Amino acid sequence: MLAKRIDGFLAGLIRFIARIEISALVVMMVFIVLSIALQTFTRYAFGRPITWVEEGATYAFIWITFVGAAYGAKQGKLIKVELFSANFHEAGLRKIAILSHIIIFLGCSYLAWITPSVIAIESRSSTIALPIDVPRSWFYSVPLFYFAFVTAFVSLARLFRLIVLKDRTPLVEPFPVEEQDIPLTAS
Repeated sequence: MLAKRIDGFLAGLIRFIARIEISALVVMMVFIVLSIALQTFTRYAFGRPITWVEEGATYAFIWITFVGAAYGAKQGKLIKVELFSANFHEAGLRKIAILSHIIIFLGCSYLAWITPSVIAIESRSSTIALPIDVPRSWFYSVPLFYFAFVTAFVSLARLFRLIVLKDRTPLVEPFPVEEQDIPLTAS
């Protein structure tokens, strides 16, 4: 009973983080599209492009990459090799999932542990063209730290679900459209 309550709390927290991530991803994509459209307009209409747009779009793209990867980890969609899975029963698949999440947890925990020292070094330099002075670590190391920390936490929650509850379902359900592995034929 307590294990189900802990799992419910962890799953709810992870779903809440996933909703924030989806919102942030949408905002960053809209920023990229609108800022590049504005730069294109100013370049061809006035002959003077906005100087900070390319750098801002690049930094937004970096954040999209790491936040999107963290979101994919919550759905269990990052790396999926199904070559041998047809040969295993449920217990074997659960053991493979446990081993996978132990490796993911250890790797991401190590990455989250060493990233602050890189952040300290990268904080010495700042952006070039943005209208405000921002340390470059906010665009290179901080997204990496976010990905590593959140993915380690999610792997720990998945390990709890796999070991204690013996349940292999992901903590965040994928969108229904993503479940269609077979492409629809045009008719």
